[in-house]
Amino acid sequence: MKKIGFLLLAIVSLYALYAFNVSYNTNYTVIKTVDSVEIRKYEKSFYASYYTRDNSNNSKFRVLANYIFGGNDRQEQIGMTSPVNMRMSSQKNEMLFLMPDRYEMESLPTPYNNDIELISIDERIVATIRFSGYANDTKVQRKKNELISTLDKYSIEHKNEFELLVYDSPYKVLNRRNEVLVVLK
Repeated sequence: MKKIGFLLLAIVSLYALYAFNVSYNTNYTVIKTVDSVEIRKYEKSFYASYYTRDNSNNSKFRVLANYIFGGNDRQEQIGMTSPVNMRMSSQKNEMLFLMPDRYEMESLPTPYNNDIELISIDERIVATIRFSGYANDTKVQRKKNELISTLDKYSIEHKNEFELLVYDSPYKVLNRRNEVLVVLK
């Protein structure tokens, strides 16, 4: 009985170590903070983008994950980065995976799936607001409204181009990080 308890404790400890030690890709510089909103500068970045009429994020995630796990012309595994972006303003229901810094557009392997597009997003200034827990439509809309309200309060103009950033795997239960982002004018 003690061996089972010790084994269970070891498993829980390993899970906690994994779940709480997530390294996030901070490919941005914080310019300033106003209330609970960060104004950031993102450098030019490269993404694998996939969209579908299907509203299921799971299906989009699986398609993009297949690409980075070797579903490409070089059968190359590309490191998983965080966060995963979902363009909320897109009519295409688009999900994007950020490519690691070591890649340029020309050096990215070509996806086997022709529906995956490799795109570049130029340097941009954005505003973000953070929230925890699992993202759902109600929570995301509330944070989007809070972000807009804060920007209006400080007369900061935005382009109405919103994204949801999800930093953690669905298996992480505690201390989850999500953000709503909007591109500034």
